[in-house]
Amino acid sequence: MDKQEIFEMVIQEMTEHALERRRERFDEEEQKKHQELIELSKKKQDILAKLSSEERQIVEDYITKTHLAAQEECEYLYVQGAKDCVELLKKLGVL
Repeated sequence: MDKQEIFEMVIQEMTEHALERRRERFDEEEQKKHQELIELSKKKQDILAKLSSEERQIVEDYITKTHLAAQEECEYLYVQGAKDCVELLKKLGVL
């Protein structure tokens, strides 16, 4: 495992941990949104069950790839935010 893979693994773990902490602190509105997602997920599964196996696989592949792309973008933004913070602290003379 090279340094880049280690960094990526650390960033992924830190992101997942931050999301877990965030979810633990959901307010009522956020809990409601999360519950709506759970219900929509169940409805999605019902709809997928009605599709042919080929159609179902296409939709599932699309959903998976969309989630992976979003995850990669979140990881990029996490790293960019850290870089921006360091740059700002340097410009303020803190570092």
